Amino acid sequence: MKHLYLTFFFFALLCGLPLFGQDTIVVQTFTWDSPTRAGYFEFPDDPTASYRKILMRYNMRCHDAAVGNGNVGCREWDYSCNTFLTDPELTDSVMATHPTHLISNFSGTEFEYTDVPTYTYLQFVQHEAGFSNITSQSNTTIGFASELIGLGEAAVGRQQYLFQGSELANAGMSAGPIYGLTIPILTAGDELKFLRLRIKQTAQSELNPNAPEVDGFTEVYFLNTDPSTGDQEFRFYQPFDWDGASNLLVEFSFTNPNTGLPTYALGSDAGFPAALSSTTPDFSLNFAGSGNIDAPTDAFSGISNEITISLWCFGDAATLPANSTIFEGVDANNQRQANVHLPWGNGQVYWDCGNDGGGYDRINLAANAADYEGRWNHWAFTKNAATGSMKIYLNGQLWHSGSGKTKPIDIQSFRIGSNAGSSNFYYGKVNEFRVWNKELDPATIQEWMYKPLSADHPDYANLTAYYPLNEGIGTITADASPNGAVGTIYSFPTWSPLRGKDLYQAFAASNLRPQVTFIQGEIEISDNEVIVLDSTLNSPHSVISFGVDGTDLVALDTTYVYRAGDLNILDENGAVVGTQFVTPDGAISIGSLSYYQKTDAKFELLSLVTPYGNGLDLGPEGKTFTFDVTDYAPILKGEKYLSIELGGEYQEELDIQFLFITGTPPREVLSIQNIWPFRRGWYADIQAENVFEPRELTLSPDGDRFKVRSSITGHGQNGEFVPRTHYLNLNDAPNEFEYEVWKKCGENPIFPQGGTWLFDRAGWCPGMATDVHELPLDFLANAGETITIDYGVIGPQLNEANYLVSNQLVTYGPANFNRDLAVEAIVKPTLQLEYERFNPICSHPRVAVKNTGALSVNSLKIDYKVRGGSVELTRDYFGQIAPGETKVIELPIDWLGFWLTDEPEYVFEVQVHSPDGATDEYAANDYMSAVFQLPDMYDSDDELVLQLRTNNRPTENYYTITDLEGNVVMSRYQMANSTTYNDEINLPSGCYSLFVEDSGDDGLDYWYWNVVDPSVGSGFIKIQEIVNGIPITVKSFEPEFGGSIRYDFVVGQYTGSSEVEAPRLFTVYPNPAQDEVIVELQGFGASELQLELIDLTGQILLRQTVEQGADHLRLPVALHGIPTGMYQLRVVQESKSWVRPVVKVK
Repeated sequence: MKHLYLTFFFFALLCGLPLFGQDTIVVQTFTWDSPTRAGYFEFPDDPTASYRKILMRYNMRCHDAAVGNGNVGCREWDYSCNTFLTDPELTDSVMATHPTHLISNFSGTEFEYTDVPTYTYLQFVQHEAGFSNITSQSNTTIGFASELIGLGEAAVGRQQYLFQGSELANAGMSAGPIYGLTIPILTAGDELKFLRLRIKQTAQSELNPNAPEVDGFTEVYFLNTDPSTGDQEFRFYQPFDWDGASNLLVEFSFTNPNTGLPTYALGSDAGFPAALSSTTPDFSLNFAGSGNIDAPTDAFSGISNEITISLWCFGDAATLPANSTIFEGVDANNQRQANVHLPWGNGQVYWDCGNDGGGYDRINLAANAADYEGRWNHWAFTKNAATGSMKIYLNGQLWHSGSGKTKPIDIQSFRIGSNAGSSNFYYGKVNEFRVWNKELDPATIQEWMYKPLSADHPDYANLTAYYPLNEGIGTITADASPNGAVGTIYSFPTWSPLRGKDLYQAFAASNLRPQVTFIQGEIEISDNEVIVLDSTLNSPHSVISFGVDGTDLVALDTTYVYRAGDLNILDENGAVVGTQFVTPDGAISIGSLSYYQKTDAKFELLSLVTPYGNGLDLGPEGKTFTFDVTDYAPILKGEKYLSIELGGEYQEELDIQFLFITGTPPREVLSIQNIWPFRRGWYADIQAENVFEPRELTLSPDGDRFKVRSSITGHGQNGEFVPRTHYLNLNDAPNEFEYEVWKKCGENPIFPQGGTWLFDRAGWCPGMATDVHELPLDFLANAGETITIDYGVIGPQLNEANYLVSNQLVTYGPANFNRDLAVEAIVKPTLQLEYERFNPICSHPRVAVKNTGALSVNSLKIDYKVRGGSVELTRDYFGQIAPGETKVIELPIDWLGFWLTDEPEYVFEVQVHSPDGATDEYAANDYMSAVFQLPDMYDSDDELVLQLRTNNRPTENYYTITDLEGNVVMSRYQMANSTTYNDEINLPSGCYSLFVEDSGDDGLDYWYWNVVDPSVGSGFIKIQEIVNGIPITVKSFEPEFGGSIRYDFVVGQYTGSSEVEAPRLFTVYPNPAQDEVIVELQGFGASELQLELIDLTGQILLRQTVEQGADHLRLPVALHGIPTGMYQLRVVQESKSWVRPVVKVK
C-alpha cells in the first residue's frame, strides 16, 4: 500500500499535541482499521525542503474501543511491538559462519563419496513353513476351476479376493485356525518375489475399488515362491483363526524387479465383485528432512476463496513428531497463505489458510501417532472463505473443522516438502499431491482418494495442480492437471518405489477369483526364517562448495556424488540391522567460513511493549505517544517499507502518523546507520562476542558531531527482571559509556493494567516506550577517523536472559546557529500522555528548554501566559545549559488568576528568548503552546476529608499537601497497618498539590499480592465531602497507582486579581432527600448555567438551562422516578463546572 501526505496548519491542535509555529506535513501510515502492520508509505522527498523536527504520533486503541478480557478489546498479554523502517539503499551486515560445503541429506563433518551409483539394501525376514506333524486335516474348496486368473502379470501387484462367510460355512468349513491354502495352477510363470499372503475378517460382502481395505491384515505367508503346475500349496508360518461367520479377505502381493512371465491359476465367477487388483507400479518422493518441490505460481492463480489440497503421506516414525512442514504457500509479501504441519513437534496437525495481512486463519488438533507416521494415510484440507469453513479429512472421514474463517487466499509461491523458505523440512514420503480451486465435498474426496485422477472427476475443471509423483527418477515432476505446471525438485529427495503390499490406488474390480482350498485340522507348523536382501538405487547427493570474496559468501560450484563408506542395511520398517562397506573415491572435510551476511538496512524507529489488556480502557480515541524521530531524517524520504513486528503488532488498534515540521534544524542530520543490525542476543553470546562483535567504523569526514542511540530491552526470566550494566567501548580503552538497562514502571501513565505492569524491568514497561540512551562521541572521536566500537554487558552469567539490541550511529553537520534556544516540551500544563501523571495543575508550569546552538548559555528569559488571559509573566533563568542539553525549568505564578481566560479553550503559551542577553538566532523554535484542563475545584465552605486506609506495608507510604509556594500545609507519615485515617482538609482559598508516595511502587492495592501474598492487604485513598454529617466520596483515586499520586486542586475559586472575590454559593438541601432537593446558587454572575443530575456511571438523567437573572437563586429539582442511590448535581458555566453529591433515599 502507498499513502500520500497532507499539510495542515492546525493539525497538532486538533490532535492535542504541542503546538509549534510552523506548517506541518502529516504522513498518515497505519490506521485503526488497517488489516496489516507492514507496507510501503510515501514520505516527503523534496530536496529543497527542510524540517527542523520530525515527530512520530503513535496512537493505540483497544479493538473497537471495547473493554474486556482475552480477545475482547485490548489483547491480554504484553508483547514486544517494535516499529521498523527498511531502507534498501543502505545495508546491514551480520557476522556469520557458513560451512565450506552443503551436502544434501548429510549433516556430519566428513563425507566419504564415490562417483559410482550405490544402493540401499533392505533386509527381509521371510518364512519357509512346513507341516511337521499332522494329526488331522480337513480341506474346504471354494469355487470352480473354469476360468483363467493371472498372477504376477506385472512387476508389482496387490490382489485381494473375498470369500463370504456363508460360502465358507455352506462348504463345510468350521471355525478355527487355517493353516494354509492351495490354488490350482494351470501355467507356471516366473518366480514371484516377496510373495505375501495376508488375511483379515471383514464386514464387506463385496469389494469396491473406490474403498479398498488396505490395512488390518495378518500376514501368514512371506516367501520368494516359484509357481508349479497343479495344486500350489501355500503353508502358513502362523495360522489364521477364523471366527466361523465373518467374510474372509485374502490378499496376495508381490514385488519383482521387472515384469516376467505370468502365472495363470484356475478359478471361477463368484457372482459378485469378489476381486480387486492393482498392478500399476507406483513411486513416492521421500523427504528425509531435506529437499522440496517448487510448484509454479500459475497453478495457484485461480485460487481466492476456495481450495482443496489432498495427498498421501507416510511419515517417518523414527523422526516424527517434529517441527516440520509438508507444504506451504505464501503471497507476494511472504505472508503465509496455505500451510500444513503434519505434524508439528507437539503432535498437533495445523491447517493454516488465508491471510488478509492481519494474520492467517488456522485450525489445529492433536493427532494419534498412527495418523501421521508408520503407514500410508490420506489427508485432505479444504477451505471456503465465503462460508468461513475450514475442514480436515483423514482417510476420507471428517477429522476436524472450524468456522468463521473468512480470510481470502492469495498464493504466489508454493513448496512441497518444506515451508516456503526451504526450512522445517518434512520427514516422510509424499504421493498423489492434488490442488483444486474449489472446496470438494466429502463424497468426492472418498470416491477419488484411491484412484488416479482423470477427466471423469466431477471437479476436473477446478483441478489446478496434480503431481502424481510417479516418475521414479529425475529432478522434475509432471503436473497432470490441465495447467501442466511442471514442478522442480531441489536437493534430491529420494524416489521410493511402492512395494506390492503398499499399493493403495488404481484398483480394478472383478467377479473372477481363484479356486481356493483352505486347510484346517490339527497341524503343527515348523518355521524356517530366511534372510533375503533387496536393493534400491540411491539418489546422488548434491555438493555445493562455497568460498568468501571479500566479506561476501559465494557459491563456487555444484557436483553430484554418491555416499560411500559404511552404508546402513535396513529392515522393512526402516530400522538399521547392519552395514555394507562401499570403497570411497574420496572424502570431503566440511569446514567453516566467516563472512558478513548482508540485507537491506532495517532501522528500529521505536521499541515499545504493549500493555496488559485485560480490563484495560484506552478510551474511544485511544492513547497517543509522541516521539522525536528527527535523527531518522536521512531515511524518512521517498517510498519506504514500514513494519511493526515481534509479536505485539495486533494487540491493539494503531494509528501512526509522522509530522514533518518545516524549518531549519539545529544541525542537519547527515546520516544514520546501524552499528550492528537490530537483533536478539543471548547473554552468554554477547559476553563471548559471538554477537555484537567489535566493529571498525570510519566516521564521515563531513561530520561535525556524532552520537550513538542505544535502545535495549531484556527478556527471559533473568533478562526481564534482573538489572545489568551495559557498555559501549571505543578503541579498546576503558569503557567510555556504562549505563544500567533498567526502567521504573511504577509511574507508567497507562494504568492500571490487567497484569504485572508495575514491576520494574530491564529497559521496558508494559504500555511504554523503551528508554533511548543518547551517547555523544564528542572529544572521543574525530571526523574521518576510523574507530573500533564494541558493545557488551557486565555481570555474572544469566542463563535465561536475552536482549533486543539496537545501536545506531548518528552523524550531524555543523551547528546552524550559535545562539539558539528551543522549547522542547511543555511538561505541565498539558494533555500529553507522557505527562498525564503531572496534570492537570493549578501550580507552577514546567517546560523543557533545549540549547540548540553551538555556544553554552548561562541566562535566558521565558515568557508565558494563558491565551486570552490578562496576565503574561516572564522568568529570568540563570544557569548553564550546554550545547545539546535540555533542562526542565519551573515557571512561577503568583496567584490563581493566572489561569483565567476569555477563550473557550484553555491554551498555555510559552516563548523562550534572550540567550545571554543576546538575540536568539532562530525564532521558529522559541514558541510552543499546549491545550490543558483545569483541575478540580472545591468551594471554600466545603467540609472536606482526606480518607486514607493503609495496607500492611504502611512504611512505604506518606502524603503531603503543599500550597502554591511549595509549603507543606498537611502531611501524614509513619502510619499503622490496615488503619483508616480521616484528615480534615481545612484550607484557605488557593491552589494545593496532593502528593502520595509508595516507595514499593505497588500502590495501596495490587491484585498480584492479593493472589500471591494476601498478607500484604489492601488500602485506598479518597476525598470525601461531609454533607449533613454523611461522608460522600467526591474524588476516588485508583488504589493500584504504582509509585505515586499527584493531584492538584483548588479551594475557593480562580480570581482575576490578588483579592479574593465574594465566594460562590452552591448548596443542595435537604440531602439525603426523598422527592425533591433545593439547589441554591449565588455569586455566579449573569452568565447562563446548565444544571445536570448525573448517576455514578456518568449518565445524565436530568438537564435544565438556568438563566441567571438574579445573583441569588433557589431552584427545586424533582427526584420522582429516580431510584435510590448516590448521584451528583453538576453546575456548568462556560468551561467550568461544580459538583455536589446527592443521596436519594426512600
